[in-house]
Amino acid sequence: MIFWRFFSSVKLTISLLLGMAVVAIPATVIKPEMGRYEVFYQTAWFRSLLFLLALNLLVCTIRTINRNLRDRPRFYAQLAQLPESALRLQTSSIDPLLVALTSLGFRGEQIGNRIWGRRGRAGRWGSTLVHCSLLAIMFGAILGQRGFVGTINTYLHDENRSYFDWNLQKEKPLGFTLRVDRFALEYYPITLRFDLVDADKGTKLGTFTLLEGESIDLADRKLRVQARHFNPDEKILTLGIFRNGNFVGDYLVFPGDERFGDLKNPGVEARNVQFRDPILKQMESDMTILEKGKVVKQGTIRVNEPLTWRGVSIYQTAYSRDKSGNWATGFQLSKDPGEMIVWIASVLLLLGLAAAFIIPYRAVGIRRYEDDFYLLPLHGFRGELGQEQLAEIARRLDA
Repeated sequence: MIFWRFFSSVKLTISLLLGMAVVAIPATVIKPEMGRYEVFYQTAWFRSLLFLLALNLLVCTIRTINRNLRDRPRFYAQLAQLPESALRLQTSSIDPLLVALTSLGFRGEQIGNRIWGRRGRAGRWGSTLVHCSLLAIMFGAILGQRGFVGTINTYLHDENRSYFDWNLQKEKPLGFTLRVDRFALEYYPITLRFDLVDADKGTKLGTFTLLEGESIDLADRKLRVQARHFNPDEKILTLGIFRNGNFVGDYLVFPGDERFGDLKNPGVEARNVQFRDPILKQMESDMTILEKGKVVKQGTIRVNEPLTWRGVSIYQTAYSRDKSGNWATGFQLSKDPGEMIVWIASVLLLLGLAAAFIIPYRAVGIRRYEDDFYLLPLHGFRGELGQEQLAEIARRLDA
């Protein structure tokens, strides 16, 4: 049929791929409105090219599947002829030939005075798997159009039932309620510098530079002072006080103030606290998801560690603080129904390529002509190398 021949043509495949590559050049070079490069690839005419490519792949896939399934009758038909490339065998009986062919890795079958065998069937189906994987990736991309990408900016403890959809440029219902219970920033260890003074006499004991977690010993006072934690946002330094090796308690130093908690005065005070600009290591939010007023899921979101509910992945993206000191956090929400299909198909695509290029598909036949048996190449023995491989099989069958 003309339809099958046209849409299974390799020339059509190459033409479509080259055409898509050429028309994609302006989409890459010319800056689009609002910086959204993907809009070009969502146009109807570009999707028409993708549809033709998908149709081309589908027809090719059907033809390759049909070809693979018809190997057996086609090979038997080839055994009816005796090509010039056939090699005469020294064996005078057919009985040991099937066993010998099987020992060479061929899966053989005998009917009367004819034998055919093949090996490397995974390689035969490799190209078919590649075609099916590409079709699955395209199908997953189509399903992905039913998803969305949006954002939520919220204060702590506020309940959010909608998100802003960037494609539609409007608020959309989320389908559940999202609440942020806690937000925290984690920094790399901060270098601190402070003075220690005698709490009673006011005399300076020294200036010390420590990283968070490091400590200094005041042997004459039997004290060890550890820089346990520093909050650069609140500018609060927490010092751990140890006496005779035993932890006594925390000593908190605020801007212009200090707090010993339940401790008696430890005998030293920190003054003139300085610190280097902190480097952000991680930010995290404790989230609660509710449906009909009931908690259905809780978890912690970190950068590259999203929380997922009902197919919606929630990513931590931003944070800020207003003039009153209240934290506000930003999240990106994405839903892609075809994501798993695309991932699985991508793995199968690699397996198909590996099978097609690494595992050679070979098929041979043995038939009797007059008083001799001949080895016939049925598939995979092209050129001089193929003839050498066929000759090696004949030699081993005669051994």
